[in-house]
Amino acid sequence: MLFPRRGFTYIMMNKPLGTVCSTVSDRSTTVFQLLGPDVPQGLSAVGRLDKDTSGLLLFSDDGMFVHTLTIPESRISKTYHVWLKEPVSPAQQYEYIRKCSLGLYLPPCEKAPSFTTSPAHLEWLGVMIPELGCGSSSSECLLTISEGKFHQVRRMFDVLGNPVTALERTAIGNLELDKKIASGHYRRLTEAEIGLIFTL
Repeated sequence: MLFPRRGFTYIMMNKPLGTVCSTVSDRSTTVFQLLGPDVPQGLSAVGRLDKDTSGLLLFSDDGMFVHTLTIPESRISKTYHVWLKEPVSPAQQYEYIRKCSLGLYLPPCEKAPSFTTSPAHLEWLGVMIPELGCGSSSSECLLTISEGKFHQVRRMFDVLGNPVTALERTAIGNLELDKKIASGHYRRLTEAEIGLIFTL
């Protein structure tokens, strides 16, 4: 199936913290309340970001598009900018990378059963030290996963012993969040951008 399809709407939002992806909430602002009259009724959020996660969120009224992006068989990658509670030394960084690349066993939590993650790609963000041939300690990284289980990223770092303090989704497939979109704002996707989602 090729996207976009004629007659449908495709939206990119920079989801702000504190908003929920439900259509109705008595206690929090929903992402749908941020959509203005310039977009048609009946849009669905493509997947979910929890209340404490910001960043790239897609909307569409194209049911086939939403279905394709959310079924596990599609294995569309999702990249997150992760801020951790404790800085990680260069030696520990390699160990985090290794464990993520092998898959992590996540024990059951209140709302989700246990499972072992598929291999994930971890990249550390920090200052390189040429004299040492490696980077400095860092508490920030980019994690790319091919699943979207309940609180998966947070659970992965809990298993690694270093809780997440902030989380932002920065990409779906090869489509990156447009940083020119202010938090809480949105715009329509171009045809080329939609193609990036499905580009390997």
